[in-house]
Amino acid sequence: MRAIRWVWMLAVLLLVACGHSAPSLVGYARDPAPYVGDSELPAVQADGTLKPFPLVAPPNGLLLVYFGYTSCPDVCPTTLADLGRALDDVGEPSGQVQVAMITIDPEVDTPEILRGYLQSFVPDGVALHTDDDAQLRAVAGGFGADYGKETVEGTDEVFHTASVYAIDDGGELLLTWPFGTSASDLTADLRHLLDLVS
Repeated sequence: MRAIRWVWMLAVLLLVACGHSAPSLVGYARDPAPYVGDSELPAVQADGTLKPFPLVAPPNGLLLVYFGYTSCPDVCPTTLADLGRALDDVGEPSGQVQVAMITIDPEVDTPEILRGYLQSFVPDGVALHTDDDAQLRAVAGGFGADYGKETVEGTDEVFHTASVYAIDDGGELLLTWPFGTSASDLTADLRHLLDLVS
């Protein structure tokens, strides 16, 4: 939906013309908006099989993407818990929102573990898993995300970009929320975005 920026500008102008203040978003948008709609990764199905999943939102909806791993001690569970709360607070319109978690530690995160972990926070979340690091790196690069492992005092530690990304049904990355964005701020931003895409 490449016209999203024009729609947003028109909405802002109408609000200002009517004497209202323009809504401010906590997440940030990039200009130009990155296109990630040609990316896909295998999604874990209920029976454990994998099915290609394109990184595009459902029609008139949003796809929220997160790169993480299940043994993350604090950042991942905090982010996913806040995201789950935000979706609950959005209410009925959250049915237009899909959440996908991409594991950056597929050797440890088996498809079954990953799916169970994500759905403990977001019950209908889509778990994305690939053992092909070249594929994973290419997808992460499209978002500007990074990940890896480093040895610290003899122990392997995982690092990753901890942002949440909102994608529209045209495959454009509309908004990025950095780690630490509160559930209430996510809720407010999601309401604004859903008004625009629906």
